[in-house]
Amino acid sequence: MKTKVNLIIILALTLAMAVAACGSAEKKTTTNEQVAAKKAYQCPMKCEGDKTYDKPGKCPQCKMDLEEQKVVN
Repeated sequence: MKTKVNLIIILALTLAMAVAACGSAEKKTTTNEQVAAKKAYQCPMKCEGDKTYDKPGKCPQCKMDLEEQKVVN
């Protein structure tokens, strides 16, 4: 009887750990996708200070091509 109770407890804990591990991995994937999708573009001459744009194009001040910036976590 005691062996069956111990076995049920071990199985329940194992199942709980498996469910918890699956849920946390899914959240991390979403966060990584969001970071990978985020890009920032900035004038190489810093005409507008630290202003960034979400799309490539030309600087409105000096008309140089905007450069992609590294994403900092």
